Amino acid sequence: MWLAFKDEQQDGDDEIAMNKFTVEAILEGCETLTEAKYLMQHLFDLCLQKAAIAAKVEAEFKESNARIEQLEQQNEIVVIAENLAMEGGDEDGEENSGRKSQTSSVSPTVIEESLQNVKIRRHTATQEELLYPSEVVEQSEETTKKKKISNSIAVQPSTSAPNFQRNSKQRSTVGGRLGNCNGGGFRQQQNRKGGKETLSRLASVQEDCCFASTSNQQPTTSLSATYPPTRSKSTLNSTSMTNKKLTSNNSTKSVFARISPSWLNDTCAELIMKNNRRHSRIAPVKDGMRGSVVSRTHTLEGHAKGVLSVDVSNENLMITGSKDRTAKLWDIEAGKEIRTLGVHPNNVHLVKFVPFSNLVFTFSMFEGRAWDYRSPDCICVKVINSSGQVNDGSSIDVTSVMPRQNSIPFLESVITAADVDPTGQMLFTSFSAFVRVWNLREWKPLGRLNAASHSPKSEVSCLKTTMTSEGSILAYTGSRDHYVKEYEVGTGVGIIESKSEFTPPHYDNVTAVLPLNGYLYTASKDLNIMKFSLTDGKREHLELRAHQQYIQSLVSLGNQKGKEHLVSACKDGTVRFWDVSNKMRLVEEYSKAHSDSINDMSTKNNMLFTASSDSTVGFWKLN
Repeated sequence: MWLAFKDEQQDGDDEIAMNKFTVEAILEGCETLTEAKYLMQHLFDLCLQKAAIAAKVEAEFKESNARIEQLEQQNEIVVIAENLAMEGGDEDGEENSGRKSQTSSVSPTVIEESLQNVKIRRHTATQEELLYPSEVVEQSEETTKKKKISNSIAVQPSTSAPNFQRNSKQRSTVGGRLGNCNGGGFRQQQNRKGGKETLSRLASVQEDCCFASTSNQQPTTSLSATYPPTRSKSTLNSTSMTNKKLTSNNSTKSVFARISPSWLNDTCAELIMKNNRRHSRIAPVKDGMRGSVVSRTHTLEGHAKGVLSVDVSNENLMITGSKDRTAKLWDIEAGKEIRTLGVHPNNVHLVKFVPFSNLVFTFSMFEGRAWDYRSPDCICVKVINSSGQVNDGSSIDVTSVMPRQNSIPFLESVITAADVDPTGQMLFTSFSAFVRVWNLREWKPLGRLNAASHSPKSEVSCLKTTMTSEGSILAYTGSRDHYVKEYEVGTGVGIIESKSEFTPPHYDNVTAVLPLNGYLYTASKDLNIMKFSLTDGKREHLELRAHQQYIQSLVSLGNQKGKEHLVSACKDGTVRFWDVSNKMRLVEEYSKAHSDSINDMSTKNNMLFTASSDSTVGFWKLN
């Protein structure tokens, strides 16, 4: 037997050595560095996979051991309660043999002191309990009810059953398990007349234990904490009532809502819909920032969280999208809010007016909602998904308030960029590494811009469309893989390949693209701004460290053709104006134009609008 084991161990060592020799031989046999890197990458991925599997198995093993330990402690507590109940029944039978015992004569103080010596492990919430708290609470309530019934049966013996005669050896065993209580025995309470009162007191202690376990979200245990020696019966009763209230109030909320401030919970959007309208206003600014280029005139207030996107129409209407999951329609001339456009699944990170129509788009997660703002109620007309699906606006209830949605369905992806062509007939929305083209007249997808990013794992981060003098539509895309591409879109669309690619690329994610007067300006998280010629695609200028933080948006501002200023905004709230008539030259800087990040900008005539994470939109007038 020993020889067989030694041979098997020797075979395992030989196999390990052989595998090591084989790996070394394979690596030494590589002819190129690329091949060696490829093999090393696969070996590294295999090691990570095996390590993940081992860690998962170890975690399951630890969880199983903890579960076994918890069940053993539960079983011990139940056995103690049963023994105490039977002991109380024996004493009643010895003292009053002429009549049958109706209740157990066990003092709740005895149970309290007995439970102090038992160490009870606090239950650690599992992944299922965190993800599905409502189901876990329902299970815990059902389990608690079952435990109450079983405990009441164990405590109150049947009147028809005979009294169990136990010897002194069995009693000493139980006494040793509970520790020294009144000299190693049990403190018996002689209760000939108050049997029902004693039973009710015992049941109240057990009820406190059950509610304590429910408040700690334990789906399978009925006891989760030991009571301190100084806690009295009144304290236990008040604690049980408090735990009942906490359980009833928190059972309908997620675990994240219970640990978050009140303004972060799922009812925040409902409060905005009901109470926030009277706070919505466009207020004039006294002694605002003034410079040689623009001056601060007004501030828009009304969102509960940061404003992520802003757009202005030719009818002096403004649309804003915010982190509070709402979009708001504003009348700029009247300086007031017209309507709040429903509650979205998540942040409203994109808003776009459709030219020459009465439609406005709001984008959240993987869907875009088209609203008709001609009607007083601003009806939701259509709902489009990133996958190409189109639904009627009546398919969703825009007045309902649902919890914030963080999961994305299968075959869907977050719409990170969107734009409407200057004619108002086509809509462009990003779809992972592609861009989908929509026909807004027929409400159907026409095709897509293929390979907008080099890698399928990357995604389009910014998008801009323009129209040439010949009437063709040009689309420019910037992606997370640092590249910028140009597409020429025809009437039939279909699958369109990129017309050109602008090189050299940026060093980080491209955040903004802007075609202006025969040039293309691109900004990135590498803090640089590049200027490309649309004639030959060559880079003509590189502005190193144009900002101190990530550049979030690029727009043009000016009344005269060819003399517009390039406006850039960054994450620290700074706005800079550039003269791009010849080479890029910094004209003016507004440091801390907002107290937080500037996420988006929009221009109309001689006005500049800046949307910021400080929950406001700044109005700037060209001097």
